[in-house]
Amino acid sequence: MSDRSKLPPLSPFLLARIAEMLALPWRACRQRNCRRRGRCCWISRSTKQPFCLRNLDAGQRAQFDAVAEEVRDIVDYSWFFSRLAFASSYRDTRALQDAGMAVARTVRSGASLREFRAFAAMRAARPPAKYDGEEPPLPKGW
Repeated sequence: MSDRSKLPPLSPFLLARIAEMLALPWRACRQRNCRRRGRCCWISRSTKQPFCLRNLDAGQRAQFDAVAEEVRDIVDYSWFFSRLAFASSYRDTRALQDAGMAVARTVRSGASLREFRAFAAMRAARPPAKYDGEEPPLPKGW
């Protein structure tokens, strides 16, 4: 999880679910179908990303990418015996992880969904966040 440059790009399906969770089809998309249906209907062939991401400024895009990376981690590492609980004791980081859990739930089905529900129940049993702000970065060498 340390070197993100070697990871494959996020799937268009996953990016569309993240955009829908953040209400981008209603608020930022210029495509009429997306606004009317309330979901991402148009994906760019060249970039493999929803059209509404073109309308975000740099700060909004950075926040979208942070949520997308969190969702990728949760989708990849959320199984019951995982050592990663995605339950930070810092409120801002926990809010980002909660958003990632909401999106990751929508991309699961069948046996994978049952395993994800068990993971979510294990995560819900963790104590609530008690510190303000974001989690501090790890020191060098970790």
